[in-house]
Amino acid sequence: MADIYATLSVFLCDEIATATSKIAEIADFEMSDAANEPFVKFIEWINSRPAFIAAWRSDPVLERKFYLRMMSGVEAARDGYRAAVYHLERLREMEDQLHTILAGFDFAKSVPPNGVAAIGNTRRWSFEYQAFVLDYRRALDGLAWGLSTYFKTDQSSFKQFAKTLPKLHPAVVARELAKACARHMEYFGFVIGTERGRSVRDRIAHRESVQAGCINVGALGFRIVGGGEDLGISDFNDQRRLANVLESRLLALHACFADQLTTFQEAVTAYEAETFGSNALS
Repeated sequence: MADIYATLSVFLCDEIATATSKIAEIADFEMSDAANEPFVKFIEWINSRPAFIAAWRSDPVLERKFYLRMMSGVEAARDGYRAAVYHLERLREMEDQLHTILAGFDFAKSVPPNGVAAIGNTRRWSFEYQAFVLDYRRALDGLAWGLSTYFKTDQSSFKQFAKTLPKLHPAVVARELAKACARHMEYFGFVIGTERGRSVRDRIAHRESVQAGCINVGALGFRIVGGGEDLGISDFNDQRRLANVLESRLLALHACFADQLTTFQEAVTAYEAETFGSNALS
């Protein structure tokens, strides 16, 4: 990111460039190039002006109605993903610190054999978990809002978009995108429940203050269990940390975005080649 602001100094006066850089140190955040890659490649393709983009951008009304909406949705997806990356980084830092602190105590001196005590004061940790979940969901919904623009329909729910796709036109593009949705939906149960109100996201958004986890201490040391991810509940020997569980969820989201955006590009390119022949832009 420092390179970006160094480049800015070529075009802006030193005062503005320096102020911009210092503000970014406090208030900005950017994820890695690898995390950004699916979005960067998609925008590069959009900027190459495939036929539907050329048509939208040649008409000020269509540009406002369709082009700007699509790009707004894709950017909302990227920003939701970016925010989830940010919250995971902060959550991981806290979790590492919690483990370091807890490892420094001999709880056998305070807790009777076979006894367990729960200790708390981890609100900020839970806040980061809750924010991760909500941003994860809004990233998916943002993608639905952006891509549904192509089909001239308004869908701001990823779940509903996936259900609606088989009915949309052009059918050859919608069909391929529906397959891409189906390839990933199983990983999103914690933010898109099969029953309304049951997912972790729905509980956080509408009903509960879902915790990141509960610290249990006893003669055998400490464990962090429960929370929104049910850490160590179904398998007592499962010692995974919350950050590692959420990292796998983030990788699933990244794979979905890469697949969705690539599938959309390839399907549209093939459709335009068949429809417009040599006049199609790819």
